[in-house]
Amino acid sequence: MTEDHKDGQQFLIARGGPFYDLQLQAKLVRRQDLKPALRAALFVALSWGVPLLLSLLAGTAFGPLAERPFLLDPGPWARFCVAIGLLVLAETQIENNLRQGVRNFFSGPLLPDASRAAASAAVAKALRRRNAPAGDLVSLFLAIVSSFLLYHNMQDQPLASWAATVGPEGPTPSLAAWWAVAVSNTLFWFLAARAFWRHIIWSMLLADLSKLETRLVATHPDGHAGLGFVGQYPNAYVLFTVAVSCVIAASVTHEVLHGSFTVTAIAQVMGLWLALIFAYFGIPLAGFISLLANFKKRALRAASERGTDFQRQVERKTFGKNLVADDGKAMADDELGDPGKFYDAAKKLSPMLVTRSTLVPVSAAALLPFVAVAITQLPIKELVPVLKRLLLL
Repeated sequence: MTEDHKDGQQFLIARGGPFYDLQLQAKLVRRQDLKPALRAALFVALSWGVPLLLSLLAGTAFGPLAERPFLLDPGPWARFCVAIGLLVLAETQIENNLRQGVRNFFSGPLLPDASRAAASAAVAKALRRRNAPAGDLVSLFLAIVSSFLLYHNMQDQPLASWAATVGPEGPTPSLAAWWAVAVSNTLFWFLAARAFWRHIIWSMLLADLSKLETRLVATHPDGHAGLGFVGQYPNAYVLFTVAVSCVIAASVTHEVLHGSFTVTAIAQVMGLWLALIFAYFGIPLAGFISLLANFKKRALRAASERGTDFQRQVERKTFGKNLVADDGKAMADDELGDPGKFYDAAKKLSPMLVTRSTLVPVSAAALLPFVAVAITQLPIKELVPVLKRLLLL
């Protein structure tokens, strides 16, 4: 295996850092296998299963909706069961797809020899960022702050629920609530913040790679001068998108259940959430968008200049001279190729790497949890047109 291929093989975004090392020591992962199913089951059991058991023992797992039993509260379902499980499962999906994206830079003719050393250095820098303890430590700090805020929010709840009993002196957190705050919520936000930091690392790597000289071709069949594969990376985040969307949708569900959310408000939240998702995946491609936009201008200008020379040559052959501004060149000029097809291809070249084939799967993943909420408030025949507009179909 060449060094270039090693750069692609070694870009494993889910590895590295203190949390990964801790899981290695606990044999939850192996260097060749992240064991996503095992870890997802374990983390869900700790974050959702334990509060469920404690609420069952306390008699607050079941009951009327007004009493907010554990099993009818959308928040724990979304954050501690669905989201945590999907965040863990998404790591392997993201890692495999991003590694293939990096390998595409090195395995093909895209990078000239002069750029390969710089590309390798960019990958090495990204791996150092991945391995640095700061990312996991900041993620843990943010998770602890989030749990601290959640605890204080629970203190302000006026009604009894699985999480608290309300007495003359105010609400008292249950054992299930203490576990949810200290373990479940902290684990969820740690995994979410860690995934966000890894996405930032990927974004910075793309920014570095977009600054390199590349063998771009205006007539490339992908319609993006040979960089079309870069815009496919959001498809790796389908499970991640569903996980985060479930948490947002759970908040909407809570408002719907308590009658404080309208159908119009649900549609507005869905549209805003889609815009944020597009920005989340589109901003890392900004460097390549700028690169392709500048290349398109250069290609069109070059094709236009060559088109003038070619057509004037045709004119000289037809009439023996140029009808305007004749330069007196002899008929034996070297044959010039017709740049017409090149110009047409350059004109169609799209700097926007995120296409419909990318947007539709991610959009569907983002909207899926909201559909489950909206379908309880809106007939399907009225919901479908809204979804079509949001999915850009």
